[in-house]
Amino acid sequence: MLLREEKRNRFQAAILVLILSGIIGNLFGVFLGAVLPVASRHDTLSKSKAFGLDPPLSIDLWIVSVSIGFNVKLNSCGLLFMFLGLIFYKKA
Repeated sequence: MLLREEKRNRFQAAILVLILSGIIGNLFGVFLGAVLPVASRHDTLSKSKAFGLDPPLSIDLWIVSVSIGFNVKLNSCGLLFMFLGLIFYKKA
């Protein structure tokens, strides 16, 4: 039973590291894109790709209307930070 609990806690910690490193990496990429002069590296750092439901899924039930949406925006620094965060997490 304890082994299953440990696996779940490690999985939750890995997901948390992945999300936080992605957020930090995206912020770092946006900052570098704003600071660096316009050049080829600027485009590489500042461009981002969005994944998700665009437009959100809408269900109209006459009395109640429900909208469900999810969108993730990643840039190259975000992906790099996520990769590095998981590597450092595995080594710790």
